[in-house]
Amino acid sequence: METTVSYEKQASKEKWLVIRYRPTSLFSLRMTHATSKGGKTLLVPTPYAVKLAFIDACFRKFSADEALSTSKKVFNLLKGSQVRFRPPDRCVIQNTFLKVKQEERDAPAGIYAPTIAYREFCYFDGDLEVALAVSGLTSHEVDELSNLAPYINYLGKRGSFMQYLSLDILPGPLPAGFSCPETASAMAQGNYATTNYLDDFGEALVKDKHGFERINTYGTKPSALGEYRVLIRTLLPYRYVASGRHFTYYVRTID
Repeated sequence: METTVSYEKQASKEKWLVIRYRPTSLFSLRMTHATSKGGKTLLVPTPYAVKLAFIDACFRKFSADEALSTSKKVFNLLKGSQVRFRPPDRCVIQNTFLKVKQEERDAPAGIYAPTIAYREFCYFDGDLEVALAVSGLTSHEVDELSNLAPYINYLGKRGSFMQYLSLDILPGPLPAGFSCPETASAMAQGNYATTNYLDDFGEALVKDKHGFERINTYGTKPSALGEYRVLIRTLLPYRYVASGRHFTYYVRTID
């Protein structure tokens, strides 16, 4: 006989580690499909970026040998976890053109020439909250992740600095105002007016016994998009307000 579990019972089993950061510089994280010369930015970090930031924090906190073993453990703790974001109150995307250097076509390797590239940067007014689903972890494992959170000092492109402020453990479902995967029920609420494609660990990566090697910069195993790294259409509680030649202004729709 099939047994059904009500949403209320499922929600009661939820537990989230919510970490609060304050952006202290302009944020930028190019969309996955953006070209090197057309760097449109996301409005929040991605689950993939957050999980790698925790792994990177292991190497900031521990010595080399301990850091490697700890990072593999953290990878196994986080690889299947959901990650949600409560963006700052307001966001202004500033767009500009920068001079960059790029390898010349048909030139010998290592020969670079100056060119122009489009870039976007987010100015945030308010704090960013990052929520990790930790319902399947022990109290000790949650403490391990909590102790790593202050060692994360940027999310997104290097230089998108974040200052750690605090953290909380919330039983039950997240309060309103956090991002969520696009579903009909979420869209019906009318509180989400913006979408971004955010990348995360794919199911193949979660199940792969060599998964850590696939996210290791120095690893030999590939991490193909669409299999080991997947894009999730995500609803954000941001509403477009105004735009001009060099900016686009968003406000959060849920307090």
